[in-house]
Amino acid sequence: MGPTAALRHEHELVCRALAGADTLAETARATGDIDAAAARDFIEFARFFTDGCHHSKEERLLFPRMRERGAAASAPVAAMLQEHEGGRERVRRLEAALDAAAAGDSDAVARAAENLSAYAALLRSHIAKENNVLFPLADRLMSADDQRELEEAFERVEAEETGPGEHERLAAIAERLGRMAEAAGRDAVCD
Repeated sequence: MGPTAALRHEHELVCRALAGADTLAETARATGDIDAAAARDFIEFARFFTDGCHHSKEERLLFPRMRERGAAASAPVAAMLQEHEGGRERVRRLEAALDAAAAGDSDAVARAAENLSAYAALLRSHIAKENNVLFPLADRLMSADDQRELEEAFERVEAEETGPGEHERLAAIAERLGRMAEAAGRDAVCD
């Protein structure tokens, strides 16, 4: 599997977690209460998988290689980096509201729901841009050697930084969030 195919595959897992985020937000709005344990699971997944593993591969490996291979990559890469930071900010705001929300503070519940929904919307749009614009551009810009080198670098990230079993543990969180969304009648894939 080439590097952009691997990233697309990771997007599928992210989308399952995003469906869970939307479900958590909808339930919080409807009930005035938040499932704090599931929200903490979502934060963990967003921090350690989406950002720590997936975005790390893009920011440290794919994006610099794309910029090396062509000026056409500069603007789309800059936009993706800005969106990564926007996602991080939403996760920080969600975490900041969560303890008060779990204690029943209605304003904090509203803030938590807003940040869950905003993060999910941002990431869905982001994933569509990467899958339909950025990754095809990367595939055109990079040679077969580039692709092979990136694929090997991605494997090193998984082995040395993400750590043994961590990808699977985080994938299990996404699956739980996706099943929660499906149980609520929500499709757990990105369009």
